[in-house]
Amino acid sequence: MFFRAQISAVLATVTDFIVMVLFYQSLGLSLPVSVGCGPIAGGLVNFVLNRCWSFQSCGAGLVRQLISYAIVCLFSAAANVVGVLIVMHKFSINFFYARVVVAIGVALLINYPLHRNFVFTSKDILTKE
Repeated sequence: MFFRAQISAVLATVTDFIVMVLFYQSLGLSLPVSVGCGPIAGGLVNFVLNRCWSFQSCGAGLVRQLISYAIVCLFSAAANVVGVLIVMHKFSINFFYARVVVAIGVALLINYPLHRNFVFTSKDILTKE
């Protein structure tokens, strides 16, 4: 389960970074908006992969999972925005490198535990048809 979730997270992170860079450098949107939108886009990719592949809970309640996942995704996006701004300010490094450091921390300390214990719970896996 952990290994599959990490593969899903890598694919979501690639999506996240592509959106962030395109929004910030190509479209000229602000850094907080760009950093905030990246995880939301990556989150959509991650939800689909995690639901049926990583946590094998396709048969569980979709609406409950979507609501729970949206809460986690918004919390993750906020943590990324705040984390990037703090790391950039504290260490005076490029936004991209700050984003890499923050993304790893958010993925391991926030996203995986909340996905496993809040969104795609063992109850979902046990009760699926």
